[in-house]
Amino acid sequence: MLSPGNNFPNTPNIPYKDKIVHFLLFFILNITWMRVWIIDSNKKKRDRKLFTSYLVFGIVIAILVEYLQMYVPNRSFDYYDIAANMLGGAAGIICFYILYKIDSKLV
Repeated sequence: MLSPGNNFPNTPNIPYKDKIVHFLLFFILNITWMRVWIIDSNKKKRDRKLFTSYLVFGIVIAILVEYLQMYVPNRSFDYYDIAANMLGGAAGIICFYILYKIDSKLV
């Protein structure tokens, strides 16, 4: 997300592909984060970690990464990218939580 804009490969012109990539990156990031930190036998502690994980990766990192793009050549700050980051993070956490609750082998 902090690579210079001219380093991207040529890809097909898909509408909103930038937003889709932001969403998917934060979706995967949050699922991975949840897999590492949320598995805990103490429910109260687990729920607190769920909330903290979203605050850290779903909001703070989402804004920070987008802000830092202002200083990367051929990249820019975009509020819609922040929204895509946050939605991807929230979707990742919700997806993980649902899979975890049903005791899926995917998590």
